[in-house]
Amino acid sequence: MTPRVSIVLPAFNAEETLANALDSLLVQSLTDFEILVIDDHSKDGTLDVAASYLRNDSRVKLLQRDRNGGAAAARNLGFRSAKGKWLALLDADDTFAPDRLRSLVARAEKDEAHIIADNLRFVSMPGGAATGTALKAEDSIFAGPVSAARFVRGNLFLYRGFKLGYLKPLFRRRFVEQHRLQQNEALRIAEDYHFLLDALLCGGRFLVVPEAGYFYAQRPGSLSRGLTLEDLDQLSTANRLDLLRASPQGGADLRAALNKRQWSVDLNIRLMEFQEAVKRRRVWDAGSIFARNPNLTPYLAFYGLESLRKRLSGERRLV
Repeated sequence: MTPRVSIVLPAFNAEETLANALDSLLVQSLTDFEILVIDDHSKDGTLDVAASYLRNDSRVKLLQRDRNGGAAAARNLGFRSAKGKWLALLDADDTFAPDRLRSLVARAEKDEAHIIADNLRFVSMPGGAATGTALKAEDSIFAGPVSAARFVRGNLFLYRGFKLGYLKPLFRRRFVEQHRLQQNEALRIAEDYHFLLDALLCGGRFLVVPEAGYFYAQRPGSLSRGLTLEDLDQLSTANRLDLLRASPQGGADLRAALNKRQWSVDLNIRLMEFQEAVKRRRVWDAGSIFARNPNLTPYLAFYGLESLRKRLSGERRLV
C-alpha cells in the first residue's frame, strides 16, 4: 500500500539529535507515512540509533551511503527510494509539530498545490525554548501561490532578512519524478533553494502557510557555516544555469530577480576575496579589489565589517 508521505531524513554524525527528530515523527496525527533515514557514512552511533527505531516500527527504513556525499546526495537517495504521494524533508537536528503533516497535506490537496511549506519556528537548544518565527504573520508570501521571481527575490545574498530557501516544503512525488528533479550534489550550501527553484521553473504551484510547524533547532554554531570561495563559485555557476533555463519566456520579472541574485553572489565572492586579503595583510590586493568593486562600500559598512570582525576573532559567520 502506498504511504501518504515519505519523510526523507539525511543523517550524518547525528547520534545526539536523531532520536528527537524521529520521536517527533512517530507522534504525527497523520500516521500513513514512511520514514527514510539516510545515513551519510556517519562515524558515530547514528546507525545504532536508527536501527533501534527500525526494529520497533515498520514505517522506519534505513538507507546507507558507502561514502559521505553531503545532504543533497543523501536526499537524492531518499527521493529515489520513496513510495509516498508526498515527499517531506526533515534535518536530523530538527523536529515537526504533531499536526504538521496532516495540515500541510490537507491544504495542498485542497488547493491543488505541487509544493507546500509552512513557517519555521526557531528553537534554542539545548533547552527547547522557542525564540520566534522566520516569517511575520503579515508577510505577503502567505497571500497566494509563490512565483519563481518572488522566491528568488527572497534569497539574495548580502541582504537582511530570512532567506526563503531555508523553508522545508512538501513536494508531490509524481511532480518531482515527472520533471526528473533532484538536488544538485555539487552544492554544499543552498541545495534546497535550487531544488525548489527547479520545481518552480517547471511550473510547480507553491503555497506557504503562516502556521509554524517545522521546529528549526538553533545550537551554538549550528546555523554557522564557514563559506568558502569554492562554495560561492559553485553557487555562481548554478545561478548562471538558472538564468539560461529561465529563457525569455520566463518573464522579465524572473530574469531581473535571477540577475539580482547573480549579482549578489558575485559581489559576495568579491567581498570574501577582500576579507581574505585584509586578513592576510595583503594591503595592495585588498585595495585593488575595492578599486574594481566600489559598490562593495555599503556592504562593507553593514555586513562586511561585522563578518570580518568575526573572522579575525575566530568566530564563525552566519550564512
